[in-house]
Amino acid sequence: MIDIDPASVAHDYIEAVRQEVAAMSDPIRVVGMIASDDAPSLAYARATRQRFADVGIEYDLQEVERLTLEESIMAANADPDIHGIFIYFPVFNNQQDSYLRNLVDYRKDIEAGSMYWVQKLYANDRFAIAGDSSRKALLPCTPLAIIKMLTALGVYAEDVERPVAGKTVTIFNRSEVNGRPLAVMMSNDGANVYSFDINGPLRFENAKPFETRITRQEALAESDIVITGVPSKSFERIRCDEIKPNTVCVNFSSHPNFEDDITAHTDIYVPKVGPMTVAMCMRNTLRLYRNFHSHHASQ
Repeated sequence: MIDIDPASVAHDYIEAVRQEVAAMSDPIRVVGMIASDDAPSLAYARATRQRFADVGIEYDLQEVERLTLEESIMAANADPDIHGIFIYFPVFNNQQDSYLRNLVDYRKDIEAGSMYWVQKLYANDRFAIAGDSSRKALLPCTPLAIIKMLTALGVYAEDVERPVAGKTVTIFNRSEVNGRPLAVMMSNDGANVYSFDINGPLRFENAKPFETRITRQEALAESDIVITGVPSKSFERIRCDEIKPNTVCVNFSSHPNFEDDITAHTDIYVPKVGPMTVAMCMRNTLRLYRNFHSHHASQ
């Protein structure tokens, strides 16, 4: 069993951010907005603020009413002293959340969930500004965290154009912020990806979705990598007898999506990616600053 702690992998990325921030003459300022009185959500928001502060990034956590969130986003967009915006979703838990996500100025969008970054992802456009290879595009934090974990585990080949070419991946989650971007990213990197949600399966190849009638059992039996992010206790947990020996298994849901004995069937099981997601948020914040807000970016 390969024992790798997401926090230990995240540490290297966080330390790199800390060192770069320390070398800067001007501060990086971020505003986080939460419109929820849910105790776990507030605790997570406050912990995120502390982690950002620990690396030297100023993080203003604002508790706002959900009906004033639109106004708060617009004000942060217009403030030149704010370099990054982080919204804690869900807010309304409906289409209104998509509207709010796209209201964030792409130049301050830490989560890379606005349409500007989504279109670049789907087009496999890896540059923030067309024709400028010095400014790299942003990717969504949790999907990026998963890929960086797989890289650290040696599952993703390094320094090759298509690092998971020939591999089959099954992902249970097709949300617009996590599962779908992850399917697109991994298919861009060469994988054949089966994507499941309550509406049934899709297959992704080279970032494009295709209809498929494959069943859960067929997809799991074929897969080299299984990634789950179903935030429900009612999800039928994945069993050892459904997957090949030594299938790489990653869970990014707050609920376990694999049976407890999964480690008896595979050498690589990642039960959470939270610390890596925070590290990727810091990484995206720094990239936004370099791309759009630093003295160099204005040249």
